[in-house]
Amino acid sequence: MARHRILVVDDEDNLRDVLVEVLKRDGHEVDSAADGTEGLRRVEETRYDLVITDLRMPGVEGPVLYEALRLRYPDDPPRVIFMSANTGIEEYARFLAKAGEPALEKPFNLADMRQVVLQVLTQKPRHRGG
Repeated sequence: MARHRILVVDDEDNLRDVLVEVLKRDGHEVDSAADGTEGLRRVEETRYDLVITDLRMPGVEGPVLYEALRLRYPDDPPRVIFMSANTGIEEYARFLAKAGEPALEKPFNLADMRQVVLQVLTQKPRHRGG
């Protein structure tokens, strides 16, 4: 599989570190951010192929980060995978249904995460806004 640039955004240090390590072992170039504010800064500085982000974080949450990516890259936004233990909360469930992006329900196993990453990175690009 081709090497991709991936950003992992999660306020849980242990989970973030494990995901970064696994994705690096899979041959990807991986950056991380401890919260949505840092994630926003990183996507302003670097173009990522994929952003894996928690839905619910202090400060800037996943949906806000998602919308910022769509504004910054309207013609070819990076792929996004959401992670959350809160996907059943109505507000987040509505957002996920509208966004149409994959979501991993925490806790998830690493094999499932790797499979979703592979599927997302091998999909044909979707162009939005047209």
